[in-house]
Amino acid sequence: MIGGEALRGALRLASLLVVLSAVTVAFEDRSSPEFVVAAMALAVSLVFLLVIVAVSRAGTTRMPEVRDSERANLYNSGRSARGEHSGRSARGENTGGDHERSGPDDLV
Repeated sequence: MIGGEALRGALRLASLLVVLSAVTVAFEDRSSPEFVVAAMALAVSLVFLLVIVAVSRAGTTRMPEVRDSERANLYNSGRSARGEHSGRSARGENTGGDHERSGPDDLV
């Protein structure tokens, strides 16, 4: 897929093109050929903006849905969304949960 920096740059460019062409359309005489060109530029820049938004949305993963009641229980219980214990007590002490790792001080 396209990198994040490239998408950000394309989004900024598309937004600039939409704003500039919209301002141009607003001040052109409707019976002039310049109005037609400005309207076409606005249409093309809007399509470009929509393509960039669609590509960026397609490239991102969605977060798993957690209901509010589950979220409140997770906050108070110290358990992760998968039901595993975090390995820490309410005061931040290590209680020997699933994520405990031995460090250099544990080897002595």
